[in-house]
Amino acid sequence: MTYVELLSSIIAGTACMAVGLLSIARSPRSVVARLFRMAKTATPVAERLTSSSKTKFKLEHRRVYLVEEAKPVFSMKMFTDILKGRCFDCENDESFTCESLECNACNLPCPCRNCTKSKRRTQGLIVTRSYPKEIREKYFLQTTPVVWLSTVAGKDSTDPAKLSVLSDYLVNFMEKSHNGVVYVDGLEYLTTSNDFPRVLKAVDRWTEIAMTSSSNLILSFDPRAFDLKEVALLERNREVVRPESDAK
Repeated sequence: MTYVELLSSIIAGTACMAVGLLSIARSPRSVVARLFRMAKTATPVAERLTSSSKTKFKLEHRRVYLVEEAKPVFSMKMFTDILKGRCFDCENDESFTCESLECNACNLPCPCRNCTKSKRRTQGLIVTRSYPKEIREKYFLQTTPVVWLSTVAGKDSTDPAKLSVLSDYLVNFMEKSHNGVVYVDGLEYLTTSNDFPRVLKAVDRWTEIAMTSSSNLILSFDPRAFDLKEVALLERNREVVRPESDAK
């Protein structure tokens, strides 16, 4: 084989490989296609410190809290209180409210910057059945990413049937965040698009990542939507919280 023939053969082989990869990427079931659809990630950012008071709730690092409630009210109050206030065990009583989000460029003597416990203020992520705009307006959230569990396409929405995509999103956030807290409501809705074993497997994965990444995970669910065995499996290896019926 001459040099020209060899060169032509290499070029032809490279072209065939490129066509093959392109066809794989276009295939809706291919691994490459799934990777392309996984482009959405959440950037961990702390909310503004709007209160100089300590939060009423203490979350232990590497713990997962399962809040059993008919509606996600107490759990969301718990989550937002942690996001926007001083830490439960803050030892600096001279802490002040701060409107700055550019902490790296700030020269004020911020007590949070010198903290030896949490190192950084809480960074949150919300996964919910409620419309993101309503969540932001109701709880005055500005920087916290909100993911809407919905079949309606949009930049803030995730199809509940694509459970692996949601799991990768949560895992990516917990691994990147510092002092992160992830809030999820809508486990009942996830089971309508996936069978319970699949949802349980996803929750177990979130739990493991929360433990290994020093993050916290708050899960809100209505136990009336599950049978006794399913509730027992969800409660296993998680801290169960049962708010008072009159909690608002």
